[in-house]
Amino acid sequence: MFKDITFELSKVDWSGVSGITSIIMTILSIVLLLGIRQGSRNLKESSLSRDADILRWAMSEMDKLKPQIRLITDAHKRHKYCDCKDENHKLKYSTNWTGEELNAAQVVGVSLQRIGYMALHNLISRNHFMNIWGPMFLSSWYSLEGWVKHKRLNLNEPLNIEDGAYSRMYFEQYALYCENNLPIALVQNERERFNLPPLKKDKSLFANFLKREKLDVKRTY
Repeated sequence: MFKDITFELSKVDWSGVSGITSIIMTILSIVLLLGIRQGSRNLKESSLSRDADILRWAMSEMDKLKPQIRLITDAHKRHKYCDCKDENHKLKYSTNWTGEELNAAQVVGVSLQRIGYMALHNLISRNHFMNIWGPMFLSSWYSLEGWVKHKRLNLNEPLNIEDGAYSRMYFEQYALYCENNLPIALVQNERERFNLPPLKKDKSLFANFLKREKLDVKRTY
């Protein structure tokens, strides 16, 4: 039945076949590009959702810390932990802080160390977090700076990060980030509340202008 069927390829219009092939390849390319675009959009939405979840977690942690932060700020205003300017304060220093206040200092120090690390490495948006919790983070550092430095002395560490101190390093670094980027009037008010001298450095209008940080969805890790 099929023996009489023959194909005369010499009569095929190959230019037409080439045109049809080009059209098919174009359609396939468009479909592929649409798939890549949709995949990129899904990845971005997933990353934004993850960032929002981490930010909500950090905010809930700060909410939980409010009673302890109130304890340490009140304790500092009553009697600051220590000046800790040299080795003479090592080990033998006695404080008027109660056991409850010292426990609160430990809880706040550990929690803000962890949150400070995540913010500094942009695991949570450092600016979004600062805009909401920056003043409380800063007041916690002003209250606990003496406690942190005394802890470093007891661990035979230098007092300052630039000299090699490690204990509560990210807590201090993010607090200083907030101090450098929050509006100067707010920072000066916080320092006045804790009987600290005003900042000497001059913040210009441009230095005060905080660029709003977009959530980082193009990470390399």
